Amino acid sequence: SLSCLAAPGVVRQKCMVLRALLALLVLGMSAPVLAQPASPAPQDPYGQGAQDPMLAEQIAQQLVGRAQELLDAKIYVDAKQLAVEALVESPKGGAADHAHAIIRDANQALGIHDEEPAPPIEKQPDLKPIEDPTQAKPEPKSSAEMPAHDPKLAAQVHGAFYGGVIGAAIGAYLDTDSPASGAVPVAAIGGLVAGLEAPRLASHWHADEAQIRTVGSGATWGGVIGGLLAGTGTGANGGNVHAPGVLLGGAIGSTVGLAGGIYYAHENELTRGDVALVDTFAGIGTVGGLTIGMLMQPAQAEAYSLNAALGAAAGVVVGLVAAPQTNTTPRRMLRVAGLAAAGGAVPFVILAAGPSDSGVQRGVGALSSVGLLAGAWLGFYLTRNMDVGLDIKDGAKPGADDAPAAVVGRDSDGHWHLGGLALEPLSPQLATNQRGMTLDVLGGRF
Repeated sequence: SLSCLAAPGVVRQKCMVLRALLALLVLGMSAPVLAQPASPAPQDPYGQGAQDPMLAEQIAQQLVGRAQELLDAKIYVDAKQLAVEALVESPKGGAADHAHAIIRDANQALGIHDEEPAPPIEKQPDLKPIEDPTQAKPEPKSSAEMPAHDPKLAAQVHGAFYGGVIGAAIGAYLDTDSPASGAVPVAAIGGLVAGLEAPRLASHWHADEAQIRTVGSGATWGGVIGGLLAGTGTGANGGNVHAPGVLLGGAIGSTVGLAGGIYYAHENELTRGDVALVDTFAGIGTVGGLTIGMLMQPAQAEAYSLNAALGAAAGVVVGLVAAPQTNTTPRRMLRVAGLAAAGGAVPFVILAAGPSDSGVQRGVGALSSVGLLAGAWLGFYLTRNMDVGLDIKDGAKPGADDAPAAVVGRDSDGHWHLGGLALEPLSPQLATNQRGMTLDVLGGRF
């Protein structure tokens, strides 16, 4: 540029034109480089913007489909969880309405009202005042420390029953010629004292209502079975059934049942619903033993008592085996027991309206036995969705549940329980000439 400024006029003009042409050439050569776009900055593959809406909707559709299958299989908790996850994936997509419907149906089956979880929203800043960490805060109580029901009433009722049975047995022997004159007042006194003291004992041992019901159920059905067996023994072969003997048998049976109930209460495995199931089956077994006696028409009337005792014992055993595998509550079992009682009572209308000969009695007994079972089955069927998930023992520790299959089993944690009928074929080396089956009666793991 200095040479251009120093040149004469015409030469200087040509020099300036040449310099402009060279500048344009340089700019043309550098233009492609300047026009190249900057390489994109790397993106976070885990960021929120990396999620494809179409992929999210496909995932939500898969989750909703699986949730519907679980809902149809009555696995309500898992179905609800998958539906919530579908809403998280695609809260406004095509699967959202289906997910909301699944959550609503699952809540209805679980007995939850007006509680449909919404997908999580962005976390809001914590505006709570900062607490002084040096100040001690009260620890929240666990569910085991906050019983859902007051055990006082249950302790009073079962305590009064046991005290009354013991008092009646003692009072009946005060005057054997007139057992009622001694049994009634002593039973009233014994029931009153035991009913007042039972809540104190329950409070001292920190027993909840399920444990108290367990002890009371053992004392009740032990007394029923003991009294029936005592009546059977004293009246067999033409003997006279006398009240003191029956009451004594009831007192002994009630005490044995009380001990068994204390054992089960100590194990702390039965819920209120489990005890209600045992009571229902024991009651059905007792009444069923009497109606089967009507069908049998035994030669001796004491066979009725024996049938009822065996039925009650069988009902207790079946209830204890079935209770841990079922979802029952006292409210549900009240309906089952009511329908079973109605099914067993309807056939007696025939007996009341018609002749009472042996054939009619047999027919009524057969129909009543079938009605008991049919009513119980109908009760279980109609209440199959009642109180789902509420049959839970507060504070109960899960057992090992690793005993071998047998009628009576012992788990590795020391708990004994009734199992099932473990049948298996004999080994060919033990039975070479004939086939057979084995029944495991006792099994344990240590």
